[in-house]
Amino acid sequence: MIDQMNKTEHVEDQIPLRPDSIPDKLTVEEHGKEETDSGEELRQRQVLIPFRQPIYSSDTGPQFPQELIERICEFLWDEPVQLAVRCTRICPAWYHAARRVLSGDMITCRTQKALQDYAHTLTSRRNAPYRKRFGKLCIYDNARKPFAHVWPMFIPGWILPQLNSVTLGDLDWSTKTPHDVFFAYMSSYTSISRLDLRDCRFRSLPDLRRVINALPNLTSLRLHNVTLQHPLRPGSVPDYSALRARSHKLESIELFGSTPGHPDVSSDYQGPLALDYQTLLHMVVANSSAVTHLALDLRFFASLSALRQFLAHFCCLTSFAAWNHFASSPMITFEETIHARTENTSIHSWSSFVLRGVPDQSALQLLQLLITPESCSKLENFRIYIIGRPSAALLSCTSHVVHAAGHRLNCFTWDCTVNPDLKITPSLAGNTSLQTLEVFLRDLAPSPQKIHSALTAMLSDIVSMDLQHMRVHFGLAHLEVLSQNHERTPAVLDPASESISAFHTILSRKTFGGLPLDTRAAKWPYLVLLRSKCVEFTFDVRRVQDNPTAVATIKAYIITLFTPWLDRGIVVLAFDSANGYECITCVPASMLSEDTSSDSKVEDVEENEPVGTEQ
Repeated sequence: MIDQMNKTEHVEDQIPLRPDSIPDKLTVEEHGKEETDSGEELRQRQVLIPFRQPIYSSDTGPQFPQELIERICEFLWDEPVQLAVRCTRICPAWYHAARRVLSGDMITCRTQKALQDYAHTLTSRRNAPYRKRFGKLCIYDNARKPFAHVWPMFIPGWILPQLNSVTLGDLDWSTKTPHDVFFAYMSSYTSISRLDLRDCRFRSLPDLRRVINALPNLTSLRLHNVTLQHPLRPGSVPDYSALRARSHKLESIELFGSTPGHPDVSSDYQGPLALDYQTLLHMVVANSSAVTHLALDLRFFASLSALRQFLAHFCCLTSFAAWNHFASSPMITFEETIHARTENTSIHSWSSFVLRGVPDQSALQLLQLLITPESCSKLENFRIYIIGRPSAALLSCTSHVVHAAGHRLNCFTWDCTVNPDLKITPSLAGNTSLQTLEVFLRDLAPSPQKIHSALTAMLSDIVSMDLQHMRVHFGLAHLEVLSQNHERTPAVLDPASESISAFHTILSRKTFGGLPLDTRAAKWPYLVLLRSKCVEFTFDVRRVQDNPTAVATIKAYIITLFTPWLDRGIVVLAFDSANGYECITCVPASMLSEDTSSDSKVEDVEENEPVGTEQ
């Protein structure tokens, strides 16, 4: 009966399927083949299965409505292998019904019932191939009916051999700690290398350390809003042997406070909790011997000097990330409670330096950590996400760091609100090996001329011949930011204008001759955005979509600007509106007909500058 079903040609829905969720990968027979695929090939392989209502080769047999198909799949919730191997192969209608029931590669439990359901499914011998599917486990405790203290007993470590990350959230073990059996079972998770504790409360630091020490092969630790009921006493000297975790393999530590947006950490925690983060900072320092990556909430520190004293204890540190801003209100600073090393604090040669959600002044101070030639001699990854508008001093200092990094820098990200009186991005003229460039600009004036000017300034500054990935996002401001002259509908675009010809000349430089070509862009443009090697320009027009004429004019102007790259098939132009993304990978036929009817200078530029063009 089911075999009589075939496909129809009517497409009602399209869902891209990630390679790691292909149902065939759950079978034992194909497991060996899966291991031979490289990670890059798996990331690039995309499977698109459109939804179609089933049709039948004969009207004599019973026909299943879609609701019944979905109900049948729901009854097989604890038979994932059967869902993946059989139900997904009947027809697209059955595939989508089964896929809705199948889990991804992450287990998330927020109730004890969900934990029990997963335990029931995973412990079944029939589902043994399914166990290798999961790489991440998330347990969020329930305050009314706590269950996190029993999860390792329900799902022992040997059941999930590929699990590498666990997240524990909303724990409140300040008054009662788990039984010793909990930690014994937790130690069976030998494959876990990353532990993430979010919004958790422990009775004391030894209780927190016991959770960390229970995972024998832990290399990455993330603490987000973790508090202690009984922190260190004021003025006490910590015992570093007691603060040190059992594992000496910790290579990455990330420490964050409460929700971003609060003035500083000290104002959130008063009374007996005032020293929580001082205690955690001491614990981090006690485990600094092998740490190479450190991410910190700047609200733990009163100044750059306090941060320098803290970083001086990490002799192997090569990667640094910072969030938020330095504390504004008085608090016990780190250098007042611990003896810092006396050596020169500018000892680190950074390979990665990331600032996220940092205001202009804090970012300008933090760049002092990159001021010496030694500090940026190995810099490969440099990312800055600024809150608000950058100052001229910050742009100049960032340009200096980018230039000092020279040919070693291969990834640069710049995110800020546009300052109309300044250049929009730091200078990239000194980087000849840049492979990835990401630029996010907010509140750009919704004028074709302003967009043209911003693109010209940015693209003309690029000199790297190795560029493979370019992602540019322009968030257009409201129309009110324009003058009265610009509020009116812009004039009709002239593709033959000198400014557009000059822009096409920039796009035709040899610098951009090696940009990657994607032959699938025309068929599945939204899949191109998921790839690591692509050229994507996104324009957020949600603030101006109340004026369809202005949006249409801007869109036509941008398409005309990027005609050479659209003809080569190397760029995706995405327009983000309330209705979703519209992706353009080639010049629309209507615009082509208009261009061919007139003898424009655009064609002359393409003929005279054929570098890197592909038809």
